[in-house]
Amino acid sequence: MRLNSGKSRAVLQAILVGGILIFGGVITGVLVLITEAPPKEDYPVIRPLVEVVLVEKKDVQVEIKGHGTVRSTVKTQVVPEVSGRVVFMHPQMFAGGFISAETPLFIVESSDYELSVEERSAQLQQLQAALVTVEAMLSEAEANLREARKELERAEELYEKGVISAREVDRMETGWQVTQARVKRETAELETARARLKSAHVALRKAKLNLSRTRISLPFDAVVLREEVDLGQFVVSGQTLGEVYSPSVVEIPVPLEEEQLKWLPNLPLAGRRTSSENARPFSQAEVSARLVGKDCHWKALVVRTEGQINPRTRMVNVVLRVDEPRKGFLEGQPPLIPGTFVGVTINGTILRDVVPLPHHAVHNEDKIWIVSGGQLRVKKIEVALVQRDLVYVSSGLQEGQQVVVSPLDVVTDGMEIRIAREQMLKISKPSGQSVNDDLLGQREVQ
Repeated sequence: MRLNSGKSRAVLQAILVGGILIFGGVITGVLVLITEAPPKEDYPVIRPLVEVVLVEKKDVQVEIKGHGTVRSTVKTQVVPEVSGRVVFMHPQMFAGGFISAETPLFIVESSDYELSVEERSAQLQQLQAALVTVEAMLSEAEANLREARKELERAEELYEKGVISAREVDRMETGWQVTQARVKRETAELETARARLKSAHVALRKAKLNLSRTRISLPFDAVVLREEVDLGQFVVSGQTLGEVYSPSVVEIPVPLEEEQLKWLPNLPLAGRRTSSENARPFSQAEVSARLVGKDCHWKALVVRTEGQINPRTRMVNVVLRVDEPRKGFLEGQPPLIPGTFVGVTINGTILRDVVPLPHHAVHNEDKIWIVSGGQLRVKKIEVALVQRDLVYVSSGLQEGQQVVVSPLDVVTDGMEIRIAREQMLKISKPSGQSVNDDLLGQREVQ
């Protein structure tokens, strides 16, 4: 009886729990049916805020930038052509000194060379006198020859008339032949005398030339690089006394990549022969450097390329020429001297109708983002030139289009965007008019 009573109690508890659950479910369902759903609320879509630039086509001149080291075009060693003791040295004959053209750098003692000139002059006078004597003797011999010829002809006439004998005619003919031989001898003496006189003239000219060479000067303005002689020192022909360069023209070899050369259409390539009729004007360039705390500038021309490609860097040296490296020197600007490291800007081809854009506005090398109807559109373009800060687009854009220049983490073609208020003001504001701020706010919200 106790066992049956326990089972009955468990069954009653199960029935009670099931009834409670069923009752709760019924109540819950009734409440769901009679309760109204809450009204739906529309939340605004947050669109990315971007900055844009307007497309404006321009003609842009390509500028090729590079660096190089200045070198002199004319550099020479000072070498005497005669030997002797140095009796004069220019006071500016030291490293960095400036000496004008035709001004003596050194003077070698000239006494021996002056004596040589006098000696050669005396020899020349002697030979001139000897020539006069030989000429007189030749004239006398020629006169005797003419007279002997006349006597021979007269003797032949008398012989035919029987006045004189054949022996007398033979004697006259022998005298004529002797006189003829004398004329030949005097003629040879005259040629020898003339040759000696010519040699004496040459010797005198050489003596005078050696005398002039005791004054060592240069045909151009010179800046001294180094000097290797002292006053009073004995120097010999061929000895190096110093080294100088001309400051009137300097060159700057600038290494450029081969791809950059295509923007220099007037570049004279090494090994290419061009006539003066076909020669094109040189490309203009500007050279800049900071010297003694000043920003200095010089005009230059691109004159040629060097005859080989650097095997290590695979670059080509383009040579610039500066014709007035000392320009501005009187106004306080230091001269452009060899060894100066400078920056150069070369004017290249003019790109027609291109759009300059910031470098970060181009994605994947040929894609940009434009604004169309409040949406972002991905557009493909063609790039004409990429420089350090700007990219020049040759096709794919229309005048007045808006190009997005802001970085975005996620981009999909057709996504809605909004333009910054300042940007919209610049884009929407007509010339001479103002833009309504309320309208501007509506454009941003749309």
